[in-house]
Parts: sequence; C-alpha cells; structure tokens
Amino acid sequence: MFDILIKNGEVIDGTGEPRQRVDIGIEGDKITAVEPRLEAESKQTIDASGLVVCPGFVDTHVHSDVMLLQNEQHAAGLLQGITTEVLGQDGMSYAPTSPKNLKMYARYLAGLNGYPELDWNWSSVAEYRALFDKTVSVNTVYMLPHSNIRLETLGFKDIPLHGENLKRAKDLIKQGFDEGAVAFSTGLSYYPGSYCDTEELVELCKVVAECGGFYVTHLRTVFRGERFDPVLEAIEIGERSLSPVHFSHYRTGPNNLGRTDEIVAPLEAAIGRGVNVTAELYPYPGGSSHGLIFFPPWSHEGGTDAVLERLSNPETRLRTAEDYDKTLGSWHRIRFSHLPSGKNNDLIGRTIGAVAEERGINGEDLLCELMLQEELKVGFVEVPPTDEATWKAFDKDILTLLSKPYYMVGSDSIPVGKQPHPRGYGCFPRVLKLQREHPELMSLETLIQHLTSIPAKRFNLKDRGTLEPSKAADIVIFDADAVTDTATYDQPKRYPKGIEYVLVNGQVAAKQGQVTGRLAGRALPK
Repeated sequence: MFDILIKNGEVIDGTGEPRQRVDIGIEGDKITAVEPRLEAESKQTIDASGLVVCPGFVDTHVHSDVMLLQNEQHAAGLLQGITTEVLGQDGMSYAPTSPKNLKMYARYLAGLNGYPELDWNWSSVAEYRALFDKTVSVNTVYMLPHSNIRLETLGFKDIPLHGENLKRAKDLIKQGFDEGAVAFSTGLSYYPGSYCDTEELVELCKVVAECGGFYVTHLRTVFRGERFDPVLEAIEIGERSLSPVHFSHYRTGPNNLGRTDEIVAPLEAAIGRGVNVTAELYPYPGGSSHGLIFFPPWSHEGGTDAVLERLSNPETRLRTAEDYDKTLGSWHRIRFSHLPSGKNNDLIGRTIGAVAEERGINGEDLLCELMLQEELKVGFVEVPPTDEATWKAFDKDILTLLSKPYYMVGSDSIPVGKQPHPRGYGCFPRVLKLQREHPELMSLETLIQHLTSIPAKRFNLKDRGTLEPSKAADIVIFDADAVTDTATYDQPKRYPKGIEYVLVNGQVAAKQGQVTGRLAGRALPK
C-alpha cells in the first residue's frame, strides 16, 4: 500500500525528457513507483488530471537564513513550489560564528535578513544546520559564508587574510565542509568579505576544492576605488584554485538589454578551457538589499556598534554621506521596503529621492539619518522600469539565458519588510508563466530541468531533482495553463496562482494555495 498515490498527471520528471502520463506511488518520504496506471491501494490519492507533476523546485539563492526559523511555514516560498532553499548567500550568514560575534553580526545584517526573536545560542555549522531539520516546511542547504570566516579571524578589518589568520580561516572552511556545507559563498559588495583581495580567495578556494565544494560569488564592481572586471576575477579564482565557480543573479538589466551573448561570453570561454561554471538568475530587472551597501568601506570597520557610533558623530556621519557608493545611481531608483522601528512607517514604499527632496536634504544625508534611527535595519527595493518594451525585452533575455545548460533560478528573496521585492512571492511562477508566453524560446520540459535536476546536481542533492524510484518525494503539481505570479512591486505579498500541491519529503505541505502545517523539511545533504 502506498501512503500517497498521484494519478492521471502529465509527469515531467526533471531530466528534460518529454512528459509522460504515469502515476507516482510514495511510501514514507520516498518515491517507490513511477508507472502507467498504478492500481495499488493508497492512504491518500491525489487526482492530477489536467495538471503537470514535476520535482520540487530548488531555490538556489535565498535569504531566509533566520526568518525561516521564526516563520517555519514559509508560505511565500512553499506556495511557489519551492521545496529546497540554499542558505548562506553572498558570504553572509550565521555560522560559523562565535558567541561574542553572533548577535553583533545578526544586528549588522538585520536590514537584509531581519532580526527575529530567537535563542541566539549556536556557533558551529553543524549546530546551525540542525535548527532546520524537521522544524520547517522546506529543505535547506547551507553554504559556508566568507564574511563569517573573516569575522572569526580578522573581524571587521580592511586587510587581507594572511599568515596565522589565513591558516585559521582554512581550518574553519575544512570544519564547515565536514559539518555539512556544500559550497563557499562570497558577497563582494558586502562587509567584511569585501575587504579581501583576489589572492585571499584563491587560497581559500584551494581548500574548498579539496573538500569537494565550489565557489559561489556575488560579484563586485569596485575594489579600492578602482573599477575592474569582476567576472574575470571570479573565473581566475576558479582556474587557479581548481574550484568550480557559480555566479549569483547573473543576468541582463535595463542598461544592457539584449546583450545576453556578451555577458555569457567570458563564462563560455572559461567552460571551453575546462572550468566548471554555472549561474543563476531571477526574472526581475532590479534588486533589493540593505542600506549598509551604500556606506564606504572604512565606515564598516569595527562592526555594528562602530558603524552606529560613526553615524552618531556629526563629523564621521558627514564623511559617510559624502563618500557613499554611487554604483546604483539616482536616489529616485531606491525605495524603502523595511523600516521596522515604527517611527518611519509613512516612508515605506517611497523613494529616498522623493523623501529627501521633501525634506530639503541630500539622499545620502537622509539615508544616514534613517540608518541611525532604525539601528541599521533599513531595507530597500530598486524601482523597476515603467515601460512595457523594456519588460518584454528583459523577459526574453531571461528565457534566453535560462536555455543555457549551466543556468538555474534563484529568487534572491529577502523575506523582511512591509514592502519587500515581489520576487520573494512570485519568482518561480513568473518564470513558468514566461515560458508559457514564449514556448519558442524554451520547452516546459527544459525549463523544469533548470528548476530541478540541474540545481540539485550542482548543490550535491543526489536524491533530489528527478522523479524516479528511490528519490525523495519532493513534488510540485501545477496547472501549466494557469500558473502565474500575482505579486507586484506595489503589492508584493500576493501569492501565486496555479500551484495546486507541494509535497516535501512525502508530506503534503501545501494544497490549493494553502499551507498545511506540515514541517517535513530536512537539512541537506543528510
């Protein structure tokens, strides 16, 4: 007898092969049969007539590192069909972190990752990963964050790792992989990781390669005040260290629409030389982050309390405002999404530029003022393009890139704030909708492969990503003709339509747009 029998669906198994009309039998947390017209008895039968059945989606880039522990049902991700999330992004997370650094760094990251009421009492990667095992609705995978390694060796200091500090960092990396990390991540626009140089990353990634991991990078465009090519830096790190390389949210935007061949050229050249390269994207032209990303390198030294002290001092606050990072351009492109104190609720959803003009001050001065008031807990969303032509061109770029065999999808969800980025609620259904609108660019079977088996292989999830006997029963059932995102920039917390069932480890975690309360997620790999 099966625990669950899924009948009459169009099964897209994640391999890229054409869909088949087969039934799926599940016992416990495993798929045990994939055959036409299974007639065995079952405790529960799901009629998938008219629906597509496929493996659960793997979100390769998400910032739910602590908010998932507070909001364990995680409807925003689960109702998209996401069954596995990759944590430890952009070189910033919460392990390994010593007790003396944990709360300090959590406060520093609060504008990005939130600061929920938790027992902040873990230290090692093993302890942190255990918090997600059978306590949340989705599976989690952990990457070892570069900033944490630096925090435990140098702290917030603008010098590269060398000597005993470098040796200690290598030991921490080895320990992290021994405790279940699958990759090593950097965020080279964030601190303290951004203080590193190329040589430091080459040395660390040599250890990563020895441990069987790979290098994941959020690229930087400015280093020591000079612009350079961050893509070539990442590839150099991979080539010299012998580590595979994965590029976070690597896509076109409003400034380079239609230039997909140009942006992938260095990746494909590296692949041609034997470098193992992959990339991810999300289907939106603008991003989201926290206010600290605008602050100059020197202002981050010393960490959270030091930053707040500088903002409290008129002289250093002025220097911070004058020396801000101009990479993202006009303040009218930056809209407040997260101001949790309650003092500035009226500013949420408004741009820094508009509020600054209203108050008769510069945008950078306004940002410094609010960062102090909110104790650094400021999040923002980039304002999207308003013209339809730009969106249409961008959508085609997304599918063009996704057709490459080395691409996958990462929502880059930041699940905090009253007006977060809509990607946290709509990323995967939006990609499915785009494929339906442009079948000439990519088949549904191919797209599903890029959402399932390709990321599962990259992140060493050997029992996930395809629908076949002995694999974990992570399954999504959806209406291919109706699936769509409903989240918008003005109303970002709207759930998608067309995702009918989501199973995580053989448990029905979501049904017809509602979470069920099942907390079957595992910390992977087991």
